[in-house]
Amino acid sequence: MKNVEKIFLTAFSSLNSDGGGWVTKKILKWHNFYYALTRTNSFFEKACWSVMGVLFLPFLHPIFTRFVPIFFLVKNREKQIWLNFSQTFGGALFGRNCVLICHDLQCHRKFRFKKWARWSEKLLLNRASSIHVLSLRDQRLIRRYYAIPINRVKNIGPKLMEGMEPFHHRLEGPVKKVIFLGSLIRPENREGIIWFIHNVLPFCPDLEIQLIGKIDPSSALYHPQLNQLGFVENLNSVFAQADLMIAPMFSEAGIKIKVIEALMQKMPVLGTRAAYSGLPLPSKMFCSNDPLSWIALLNKGEDFSFPAACQSNFPVSKHNGEY
Repeated sequence: MKNVEKIFLTAFSSLNSDGGGWVTKKILKWHNFYYALTRTNSFFEKACWSVMGVLFLPFLHPIFTRFVPIFFLVKNREKQIWLNFSQTFGGALFGRNCVLICHDLQCHRKFRFKKWARWSEKLLLNRASSIHVLSLRDQRLIRRYYAIPINRVKNIGPKLMEGMEPFHHRLEGPVKKVIFLGSLIRPENREGIIWFIHNVLPFCPDLEIQLIGKIDPSSALYHPQLNQLGFVENLNSVFAQADLMIAPMFSEAGIKIKVIEALMQKMPVLGTRAAYSGLPLPSKMFCSNDPLSWIALLNKGEDFSFPAACQSNFPVSKHNGEY
């Protein structure tokens, strides 16, 4: 069988320090591509691509047309084109053999025109010859929402997470210092840390939280127990000084790259059920939506381990959205 030349198109560079850059880097390491085309981080270029997408593909929701180099795609339409991130998926209309890499299903997100986004996503996913997702949960949801045959949907999450070994750590309470990793500019991160501040932090008076990630004056949070570090070049040095990482996340979409990175560094993670979406679950003490479980762990400390293939099933309280 003749090898098909593979082209990689991505909206996020492997040089990015965020989750998008992490996934891009992993995929480029996993596959050998004939050619790779990346959208730069230039605001002007991003704006130009967005405007072009709206002009040439006005019937699609704009989230899918933010990086669609039409002439390049038409020129290479006979090759296998890998479209990385939803922002590139409009390109599926121009290639004959497209592989779509879904990081987050857009049907989960809170769009003003959600039905339009879901219709666009269904159209583009059905145009693909193959769909790659990062979790078993998303693989099931694609089949449920869009009725796409299972043989066209592949879960590549385990491949990207090779090297994530179990860690064993003795945590002697009370916990003194924790890390929150994520830009407060992103609504889901801000939502999570506000939940933590209102529901957990008042009962942990000796706890210091180090906030790591991009921030601006409009998204800054002020509390005597918060230390806003902003962007940090060397995460390992910060991890070494903390007892664990907290991940109060409530978005069900995709897998949480920040959690994977911490686990790969053998950093304990105290998270919600959504934070561990698509990942092996630790014990209830370290994966719960109940603030009381968080308060107990942070104040008392426990001995724990993270088994590589441990799966726990337990009832959790629902996130009530009050902050």
